[in-house]
Amino acid sequence: MNKTDELLKSLNIFIQKAEEDEEQLQDIVPEFPGLELLPELIENFESSIAVLLRAQRKRFLDALNVFVSKDTKQTLEALLAYIRSDLFVADEFSEQMSEEAAKFFEMTLEQLCEAIMKSIDKDVPFEVLSGRSIRWIDEWAEQLGKIMQLNTHQALESELIQAIEAGESIAEVELRIKNMPQFDRNRARATARTEILTASSQANWESFMQSPSVKSKKWKRSSSKKSTPRETHVAMDGVEIGVDELFLVDGEFGMYPRDTTFSPKNRVNCGCVLGPVVDEEIIGLSKEEKEAIRQEVLLRYN
Repeated sequence: MNKTDELLKSLNIFIQKAEEDEEQLQDIVPEFPGLELLPELIENFESSIAVLLRAQRKRFLDALNVFVSKDTKQTLEALLAYIRSDLFVADEFSEQMSEEAAKFFEMTLEQLCEAIMKSIDKDVPFEVLSGRSIRWIDEWAEQLGKIMQLNTHQALESELIQAIEAGESIAEVELRIKNMPQFDRNRARATARTEILTASSQANWESFMQSPSVKSKKWKRSSSKKSTPRETHVAMDGVEIGVDELFLVDGEFGMYPRDTTFSPKNRVNCGCVLGPVVDEEIIGLSKEEKEAIRQEVLLRYN
């Protein structure tokens, strides 16, 4: 097993264990050198998300109290209209979440790319992310914030509609909001674990793209014993295509496992990884020749 395969195996083990809530982050440090900071990155991201979710819940609860204090005879229907017209529009969670996600993705990609590129060819170390990955960070961070905010708004609407149908009081609505899973730590933990998977896939693509000796990429199905892999993903095992070509998985196109272009049916709980196919002749070129090739590629993607 070469160093790149060892790294991918280590990443896969890390990913599988990171999905187990009972595991402590400090106990799942990857064996591969250079990745020891990943658990801390994930834990910090989880904590940041949890803070944002608590603040979002507080804003809704504070608004509820202000609404009631103005007129104790206000109906739940009026409260629902107020939340839809005022609070949802003023909610800043999406922007705040996007900012935290962008910082997390940038630090994670840089750290993973450094380890991956070093494992492929020490002559071509990681230096800087391509413009394509920087754009990906900005776009997916923004989209992630919007998706999470929309899910929360839809869940809150649903809770209020159920309360109206059940004839509940304002006090009961307040309890509903306090207990919504959209605001709890488990959601922050699940989001952080999911996004390390997404970041690892993008880092693989970035590293293969920057490494002159990588001539193609190969899909490797998950080896997790805790989950039953999708038949469509099992069928992808060993499929090899160009670094910048798209995989066709169950009728959907994606650059790598868990690509954000995939629908949830192909993204969620996917533990597959991406492996490089190396051209030994290019590895034998001089350091200067390989660096020249890398710069040509970066220029194209920047």
